[in-house]
Amino acid sequence: MAQTMSDMGLASEMSHLQDALRQARPDLPWGQRGQVPDGEQSLGMGDATSAVAELADLEALSSQLSQGYAGASLADIDEELLERALGRPAVDDLAALRQLERELERQGFLNRSDGKLELSPKAVRRLGATALRRVFATLDATGRGEHDVADAGAAGELTGSSREWRFGDEQPLDVVRTVKNAVLRTAGSPRSDGQKRVQIAVEDFEVVETERRTGAAVALLVDLSYSMALRGTWGAAKSTAMALHSLVTTRFPQDAIQIIGFSSTAQVLRPETLAELSVDTLQGTNLQHGLMLARRFLAHHRDAEPVVLVVTDGEPTAHLEDDGTPFFCWPPMPETIARTVAEMERVARTGATVNVFALDPDPGLIHFVHDLTQRAGGRVFQPDAERLGEYVVADYLRTRRGRRAR
Repeated sequence: MAQTMSDMGLASEMSHLQDALRQARPDLPWGQRGQVPDGEQSLGMGDATSAVAELADLEALSSQLSQGYAGASLADIDEELLERALGRPAVDDLAALRQLERELERQGFLNRSDGKLELSPKAVRRLGATALRRVFATLDATGRGEHDVADAGAAGELTGSSREWRFGDEQPLDVVRTVKNAVLRTAGSPRSDGQKRVQIAVEDFEVVETERRTGAAVALLVDLSYSMALRGTWGAAKSTAMALHSLVTTRFPQDAIQIIGFSSTAQVLRPETLAELSVDTLQGTNLQHGLMLARRFLAHHRDAEPVVLVVTDGEPTAHLEDDGTPFFCWPPMPETIARTVAEMERVARTGATVNVFALDPDPGLIHFVHDLTQRAGGRVFQPDAERLGEYVVADYLRTRRGRRAR
């Protein structure tokens, strides 16, 4: 919440609102705990009538400011009521918000559907790109990040055929075919005396076909349990998911990614709803269900390098019964642990390496995830929440190169 308020300037707006409330009701004991009016003092008829009218105005203003009804708009807010309650600065802030809303709609970052403002796909892409820039800024500062592999055989075994180069290709260049294409393209062009250089253009490049899988299927499992919000790690987890999705879809279009959120049950998260997603208030950390969805996703991409990344802050406390209903218990039941371990072993049999990013240093969690990842040949990371994006993106870049590059 603090990060969101800082990004959008809401902290400053809330400060202005608090100052306006203090100015509007200087008679109240602001900052003195336990000194709020208790309503025991009686009011005269005139004061009571004024109080009822003021309460009615405040209720109407509260409804307008909530924007929680169908067809809500900032234009509905009564400026006169707002000024009486919060002062002239609040009216100026409202005008600034209206201008900001119009500009965001004009630029295509907001869509209005049934009176409700929603982030557009363009806005989601922008948020993901911003999150990714922050991650790479940290990676660059620490000297880690996306590096080429010097091993000439890391891209795969040659098949003898070649094709034109496309953005994102990792196969080695076919130098002979590339130069030949450049010579044929410029054969009819006039040359000055003594010119022997061959001018190579982008369309001349060809790469050799390889047999090794160059694409990756990435399943990112994000804990949506309420403890993520209580520990203040949910904002970092959501930002990391958006950054990874932006990285895969823009820089590695041949890869496939699926983001899975899990709490009492698991669900596949759509990119357009990820930015507005909140944690689940239901109890439970159902990693078993999340791994089930990840295994189904990997089954649809058998020709890709399987990558499973798990971000969590607690041991599994929920699982699916045989009839599909979720079961929760704290402390974790042995059956919950057994079902989670069994599902992890099924994921490991697909060839995937499962790496876990543990956001809680609790010894019980660390011991459990260490035992869990060993079954899939994976590793456990214990990053600070602020560095979660750096760890996840760097691990994806390392893992997607394939087992030969490890």
